[in-house]
Amino acid sequence: MFIFSLILSWRIFYYSEGLKVYFLNVGQGDAILISQGNQQVLIDGGPSEQVLMEKLGQFIPFWDRKIEMLIATHPDKDHIAGLMAVMKNYQVGAIINSRVPPESEISQEFEKIISQEKITEMTGEPGWKINWRSGASLKILEAKIAKDTNQGSIVTRLDFGENSFLFTGDITETEEKELISKISDALPADFLKIAHHGSKYATSIEFLNSVQPKEVIISVAQNNRYGHPTEEVLSRLKEKGITLLRTDQDGDIIYACPGIKKDCFREK
Repeated sequence: MFIFSLILSWRIFYYSEGLKVYFLNVGQGDAILISQGNQQVLIDGGPSEQVLMEKLGQFIPFWDRKIEMLIATHPDKDHIAGLMAVMKNYQVGAIINSRVPPESEISQEFEKIISQEKITEMTGEPGWKINWRSGASLKILEAKIAKDTNQGSIVTRLDFGENSFLFTGDITETEEKELISKISDALPADFLKIAHHGSKYATSIEFLNSVQPKEVIISVAQNNRYGHPTEEVLSRLKEKGITLLRTDQDGDIIYACPGIKKDCFREK
């Protein structure tokens, strides 16, 4: 794992003090862009190739045609469909996939494009870390084998100085309990991406107590057919007095982290 971290940090990241985290408004799905200088990591891609390409065109300079790392948290359409356009239109350094078997039609098409584009593919493992020379690091906290795609979601944590972000994919309350049991010390984070778009089957009070976020972000579409975010989750957040941001109401949610010794803040 140390070698993996060292190789990635040497090959794809150069020093740049500032870092930005973009929770992209891609509808009913997830897409999170982490950018430092001209280096990017993209976690998930939402349900639409066209929408994601438009968003990346807004936030990545037109002359930068390389994305250093893709992370597909799990092989559901609302997380990987947009990534297929990225692989066809950008030079992708590598992709980290979940440990969920690619059994669905869309996940098999996803694997086909990885092969066609000759992209380096790795299966994520807990403990893997991507390091920036500036001191930022993105660590995989969980990546388990599961038949249920949501339960096999890759969970990652971004640290930059005293600032921290927790990205939870579509894990359920069961996985939340496992994380609390196994790695409770690694869970406290300033900013939490709410799991599964605010489904009632995740974001338990126990998990919120463990993470203790200052702000939470829900990636969700307006008037979606699932009723996300659910009243159960919204009431839990209100009970805890946690600031809530939503892509369906706030659009793209962007955090600027100006330096390792400075606090991240939301750009408005």
